[in-house]
Amino acid sequence: MIKRLLFLVICLLALMPAAAEPKDYAAIDFVGDVSLADNWAVGWRYDARKKKVLGILSKDIVDIMTKSDFMVVNSEFAVSNRGKPVENKKYTFRARPERLNIYHEMGVDLALLANNHVYDYGKEAFLDMFDAFDAVGIPYIGAGHDLEEAMRPYNVVINGYKFAILNGSRAEKYRLTPGATASEPGIFLCYDTTNMVNAIRKAKEDNDIVIAVIHFGKELSHDLEKEQVESARLYIDSGADMVVGHHAHVLQGVEFYKDKPIIYNLGNFIFNADTVDTAIFEVRLDADGKMEYYIIPAIQDEVYTRLANPEEKARIIKDINSWSINAYLDSDGRMMKK
Repeated sequence: MIKRLLFLVICLLALMPAAAEPKDYAAIDFVGDVSLADNWAVGWRYDARKKKVLGILSKDIVDIMTKSDFMVVNSEFAVSNRGKPVENKKYTFRARPERLNIYHEMGVDLALLANNHVYDYGKEAFLDMFDAFDAVGIPYIGAGHDLEEAMRPYNVVINGYKFAILNGSRAEKYRLTPGATASEPGIFLCYDTTNMVNAIRKAKEDNDIVIAVIHFGKELSHDLEKEQVESARLYIDSGADMVVGHHAHVLQGVEFYKDKPIIYNLGNFIFNADTVDTAIFEVRLDADGKMEYYIIPAIQDEVYTRLANPEEKARIIKDINSWSINAYLDSDGRMMKK
């Protein structure tokens, strides 16, 4: 009888799915500019190719995103069925609310809204956007019904550590996207760094790790602006544990400042029909609180983003190293101090 029971137990154990291999770190991932607008290239190709997210992103990219412990994207378009294009803007992007379900296909955990395209269709559409994100259950930061909401960090516990993520913008030469005020909706502007500095200091009081994600830099240039470098370093001085940037539509260099990483620009992720180098920035956090930082090179090409092949990866790493300050990427893309 005992042998029969033992045999049954062994058979049942054999039928159980194998346990997943334990991870020795948690992955927090960031990508740059994303547009899912109905009136732009990505939306068109997504519909035409009829492969859902695999029509615009390769499977290996999607696997990284969906397996990440926390995935953050810069969401650069208005979300509404209403509104009119803002006057005097060359490019205006708007998606119907259902488009946000693509973020679930991508594994997105947090959308960043402090950028120069979320207000492209005016106040009415801007306010609709908040309802649309709430409806699909995707949190957002960097914009709000007033300044207090726009400045609010997103708090999350990852691998036992408390994170606060903040999002601001200093992207526009001609400011057509309104900043939030005490009584009016808008985005979290940080041309004047005072509010961001105060938000970082406050967040640091109650969190282990504070990340400032800033929409800044000169478009289509690998060169860093003086204000970009100064503000990123100021945010580190104020208590941020890292600064991550986007807006330039191309990659820029990286820096270790006071042993803290600055990723100046992640460029386009899946944004338009241009062929450009891009990357995923991955923070790997172990149970002891040690962090390692990786740039995972990729290519946006023909409205399709895929991981770089070995030759492309080596070239992208070489280029980023040539633009970087006090830091370099090794052959695996790991960020190292010089």
